[in-house]
Amino acid sequence: METLMKILAVDDDPIIHDLLKDALSVQGYDDLTCAGSSEEALELIDSARKPFDTFLLDILLPGIDGVELCRRIRERSEYRATPVIMITASRQPNLMQTAFAAGATDYVTKPFDALELGTRVNLASMLSDSLHREALSRHTMEELTKLTRIGFEDRVTLNNVYGVSDFLAIENGLLRSTSGCYALSMFAIQIEGARELFSQLTPPQFRKHLEQVSAAIVDSVNLSTAQIAYAGRGMFVYVQHGRQRIDIKGLCREIESKMSGAWDAAPAGMDRAPDLSGQEVSGNRLWSGMAASNALNAFLTKQEKLPKAKLSDEETLFASMAARMRR
Repeated sequence: METLMKILAVDDDPIIHDLLKDALSVQGYDDLTCAGSSEEALELIDSARKPFDTFLLDILLPGIDGVELCRRIRERSEYRATPVIMITASRQPNLMQTAFAAGATDYVTKPFDALELGTRVNLASMLSDSLHREALSRHTMEELTKLTRIGFEDRVTLNNVYGVSDFLAIENGLLRSTSGCYALSMFAIQIEGARELFSQLTPPQFRKHLEQVSAAIVDSVNLSTAQIAYAGRGMFVYVQHGRQRIDIKGLCREIESKMSGAWDAAPAGMDRAPDLSGQEVSGNRLWSGMAASNALNAFLTKQEKLPKAKLSDEETLFASMAARMRR
């Protein structure tokens, strides 16, 4: 049975086009458009009456390569969260790290395994369906306030900020980097008083806070080697690939400076940007993908279990912070 998902595949090898058509048609994905270059793909995207639901991009394309094409797709507001699956014959981990930093969701390797390709596209289909349902509910800010409930613990996906990944995408990238060890560092950047902000603001206002903070983080790091995602509880995770040493306190000061110069108070519901604090997830610099994923999740679990202040203490603290933030 035909599955109603519109897919654009970009590869300069016509044989790959035929292989993709055969493998996907078995899974019921018959609405497949193929392009031989990034330039042709961009023309197809511009002329499409209905947006594409998923992209399959070869990394090593002539001219504009697949990573740059992914980045250009992500720059378009209608494709900020559309699944992008990279196609690669390379086993170089740095290449996929660059692709994930550009906004890739997943990847498959050449030669194709039909079952793996089907699984990856099925996952993309479920994500695409979820995005369509979410889009239908976002007609007005009032609807968003009524219908979209954000829990304080929720790992909200910030689709409107270019360069911010979904937490699961970071975790997936780490888990799939299974061969060998890699140099990387992991940090947490915390919005101070996040629980108090969450209690005072509407869901759109709290989301706006998260978007403005994440935009300042993106503006302060090198996206070619870094990944950022929101992990809930007012906390962002920042994964830095490579051996570069990061001064996390200095980075937080830089982010605060960028926020203070560009803070949009009206939609955020507060006159000034929040303060930030940062800490390392671990002092290790060399990781396997599995070990890094486990360490990151263990750190976040530990943060969730930290003792909370008594309600009376919280109320006193929140009142004090609210007064300070409105000065």
